[in-house]
Amino acid sequence: MNVIVLVKQVPDVSNIPEEAWDREKGTLRRAMLDSVINPLDLHALTFAEELVSDDPEARIVFLTMGPPAARETLVDCLSRVPGEAILLTDKAFAGADTGATAYSLAMAIRRIQRELFDGECEYAIVTGMQSVDGDTAQVPPQIAEELGIDHVAYAQSVRKDPDRDPQWIIQRIAAEGIEDVHPKRCPVLITLTASTKPLFRSFAAAREARLAEIHEWDAESVGADRSRIGLGGSWTQVHHLFSPSEMRTKECEFVTDPAELLTKIKAAYEAAEAGETVPCANQAYDLAGREPTYHGEFWVFAEPEGESVRSVSLELLGVARDLANCLGEKVAAVLAVDDAGDRPETLIAAGADIVYVLEHPLLARFDPIGHKSVLATLVTERKPQVMLFGASPLGRELAPRVAYASRCGLTADCTQLEIGDFKKGAIDWVGILKQTRPALGGNVMATIMTKDSQTQMATVRPGVFKVPALDRERTGEIIRPEVELEEDALGLEAAPVESFASKVSIRDAEVIVSGGHGFRSKADFEHYLHPLADGIGNLLGADTKVAASRMAVEDGCTTHDFQVGQTGQTVQPRLYVAIGISGAIQHITGMQGSEVIVAINKDPKAKIFNYADLGVVGDIETVIPALTKALEVQA
Repeated sequence: MNVIVLVKQVPDVSNIPEEAWDREKGTLRRAMLDSVINPLDLHALTFAEELVSDDPEARIVFLTMGPPAARETLVDCLSRVPGEAILLTDKAFAGADTGATAYSLAMAIRRIQRELFDGECEYAIVTGMQSVDGDTAQVPPQIAEELGIDHVAYAQSVRKDPDRDPQWIIQRIAAEGIEDVHPKRCPVLITLTASTKPLFRSFAAAREARLAEIHEWDAESVGADRSRIGLGGSWTQVHHLFSPSEMRTKECEFVTDPAELLTKIKAAYEAAEAGETVPCANQAYDLAGREPTYHGEFWVFAEPEGESVRSVSLELLGVARDLANCLGEKVAAVLAVDDAGDRPETLIAAGADIVYVLEHPLLARFDPIGHKSVLATLVTERKPQVMLFGASPLGRELAPRVAYASRCGLTADCTQLEIGDFKKGAIDWVGILKQTRPALGGNVMATIMTKDSQTQMATVRPGVFKVPALDRERTGEIIRPEVELEEDALGLEAAPVESFASKVSIRDAEVIVSGGHGFRSKADFEHYLHPLADGIGNLLGADTKVAASRMAVEDGCTTHDFQVGQTGQTVQPRLYVAIGISGAIQHITGMQGSEVIVAINKDPKAKIFNYADLGVVGDIETVIPALTKALEVQA
C-alpha cells in the first residue's frame, strides 16, 4: 500500500512584521512573510507513516503545487519522513481558486498512479484538513470529487484490522460525534485534524534531503486542460481585500472600575433581553428596473440533527429570505434524509417557500458520495441562483463536492452575505451575491464573487446570523423528487464511538464566561473562572456556563466539551465574557453571534477587543478577584 502526501507552503501568519501591512489597501504583502509548511500537513506526515508502518515495500510520495521556492517545503518533508518528492510548478497555475487547484493536483495524482505506482490503485492520499492561508477546506474534497473517490474528513487516528481490506480503521470527528470509519475501497483521500504528534527533523536527514532528487512537473506533463487551470479556470474571483477592522460594527468601551463594569454589563444584558433580533442580511438593495445577472431560487441545504434540523440551516433560511426578497425570488430548503418527518414544516416556518425532500434509505447516514450525487443532480436539473450550506463539519465536507460536481464556484466560511453590483471593464454584474470571508488566519477579509457558474454557492459559519422567529402559520410547497442511489456507490462504513449528544451543551446558555490561554492551569480555571461565572449568573438571574478557547483546552484547563470555536461549539448567548482570550479568528467564529461581548485581557492590542462591547485591560490575577469582590458587595 502506497501513500501520496499533499503538502503546501504557506505564509507564517503567526509572525507578521509591521512592514508587511499595506495599511492603505488593508492587505498583506505576502512576499514579506516567512514561508513554512502548512501546520496541519505536518500531522498528515505522521499519519501517512502510521498507515504504512508495517509495509517495507510501501512508497511515500510528497506532492506540492507552487512556485520554484516551494521546493523548500518538500525538503522539509523529506527531512522528517523518507520518500519521493514532486513539485508541480507552472506559471499557468497562478491565480487558481480551489476548484482549479484541485483539478491540477488531481491530474498530477493520476500521473503518479500511472508512472510511480504502475497503475495500481491501492494507495491513500493524505493531507491536512485545510491550509492556514486560505482556510477553506475545499481543495481535498474537490480532489476526491475529480478523482471519483471516497473522502474521510476530520481524521484523528488510525488502527489496523487484519480482517478487513483495506486494513485501516480511521477515527474521525463527524457531525454527531466521534466515529470509526472503514474505507471499503482504494484509493481514498484522508484529511487530518491537529491530532497527531508531528515528526521532527534530524541533522542527518535534513542533509540527505538537500541532496535528494525533487521532480518538477508542469501543466503539460500531467495532461492538464489549460482552460481548467489558473485564473482562467477558476469559478470564483476575489473582488476586494480589506482589513478586518473595516468590518467592526462595535466600538469597545474600556472600563477600569469593577463596580462600574458590572453596572454596564447588567444594563447591556437587560437591553439585549428586551431587544429585537437584527435583520439577517441587507434588505436595501434595489434592482431599479435592471435585469439581474442570475435568476432562480435561493436554496439552503437543510442539515439534519437528530429528528430536527441543525440551527445553522435555520439561520441560513433567514439570510436567504432577506437576500431573495431583494430580487423578488423564492427560497427553497433541500432536505436529504431517509425519513423527513416534520422537518419540512419547520423549514417552511423558518422562511422556506419550497422544500425539496430527497428521501432514500441510503441517506440515513451521511456519505460524501451518496449525498453529493443526489444534491448535484438536483442542482443541475433545477439551477438555483444561490445555494448556501452551513460551515459545519458535514457542510464543509459536502459543499465542495456538490460545487465541483455541478461546476460551480464556492466560497467557504462566509461571515457576511449581501446582494450588490460589480462593474469593471467589460464585466457588468447586477444583483450578484457578494460573499465575504476571513483569510490568512483572519488577518485579511476577502469579498468573493462567483463567475462562469450557473449557481453561486457558499458555506456560512454557524452563529454569524440569528435563527429567525418560526412562523407556524406560513404555508409552502413540499416537492419530493425521485431519488436514484445504489448501495455500491457508498464507499464508507461508519460506526459511532462517542456521541456529542451526551456531552455537556453550552449552546443554550444565556451567559457564558470563557477562559483562554491566559489561564495557566486547571487550578486557575477552578479558582478564578467558576466563582466569577456564579457571581455574574446571580447578578443577572441567568443560566450561566463556563467555556474555554481551544488553547485553554489544549493546556488542560478543561475538556473539549466546553470548547468554543471553529473546532468546538458555536454559541449565541446574550452575554459572552472572554477572559485571557486573544481573539483568534477560530475562536471568534464560535462566539461572534453573542449579543453583548465583554473582553478582559492584559494586552490592550488583543484582537478580542475588536469584537467587544466592553473591555478591561489587566491581569487575570488582579481583575477577576476585584470583579468577584464587587459582585459580593452587590449581592
